[in-house]
Formats: sequence, C-alpha cells, structure tokens
Amino acid sequence: MKKKLNCFCILLLVLMIVSFVMSCLAGAEDFAKGWHEGANHHEPMGGYAALGFILFLIGVLTWLYALGCFIRFILCVNHGEVFTWDNVSLLRIVGWCFIITPIIVIGVLTPEIDRPLEAWSDVLSSILDGVFVLIMAEAFAIGLKLKEEQDLTI
Repeated sequence: MKKKLNCFCILLLVLMIVSFVMSCLAGAEDFAKGWHEGANHHEPMGGYAALGFILFLIGVLTWLYALGCFIRFILCVNHGEVFTWDNVSLLRIVGWCFIITPIIVIGVLTPEIDRPLEAWSDVLSSILDGVFVLIMAEAFAIGLKLKEEQDLTI
C-alpha cells in the first residue's frame, strides 16, 4: 500500500514540475519579446509593470511554497504520520496556494493577453485542482476527528 502511495506521489510531483517547466517555456518567448522591446525603448518601468512583476514573483514563490508543503506532506505520510493536524494544515496550504497563485498571475497578465478567455480556462483548471486538494484536506480532518472520538470511547 505504501508503494502505491509513493508511486502516485512521485507521479504527482513529476507532473507538477513538468507543468511548471512547460509554463515557464511557454512564457519564455513572450518574456524575450518584451525584454527586447524594453531594451530598445529605454523607457523606465511604469508603476503597473513594476506592480505586475512583484505580484508575478509572489505567485511563483507561493507555488514553490505549495510544492514544499506537498513534499512535507508526502514525507509525513511515509513516516506513518497520516492523520495529524499538521497534515491537514499542509493540505489546506497546498489547496489555497493552488487557488491563489494562478489567480494572481493571470490577474496581472490579463491586460496583456491576446486571448484572455483561453488563459482563464487554464486558470479554472488549476482552481479545480486546488478545490480538490481542499476537499481531501477536509476528508483528512473528518478522519482525524473520528479517530480522536474513537480514542476517547471506552
């Protein structure tokens, strides 16, 4: 049973990393285009662009934090600590990060996107992933409450 869990967790981690790399590669061309346009115009960065850059960095750091929390969750489960409040907290953090990060990033990029409807449909998929993780966190919380109740029963 532990082998199956490890396989699924490794698969999920690999998919998360591949998704992140693919997103970076997809944005690399636009980044290079903007970099060259900015280098040719020699105009100072406006307030909106600076705010957008800061919010984008916050989104990336939030995603990396979620990845770290998910890895900690996997390690706790592998050490036999399945139903703990720490795991519930870790899952809740991951779920909210999966919801907040794409909203921040796409919210910053929407004015500059040619087809915002396509971008928001991708964001909706990520939000659904976050909601699924939050549902799992609540299932863990319910299981933990039942376990605590059972421990108190004589």
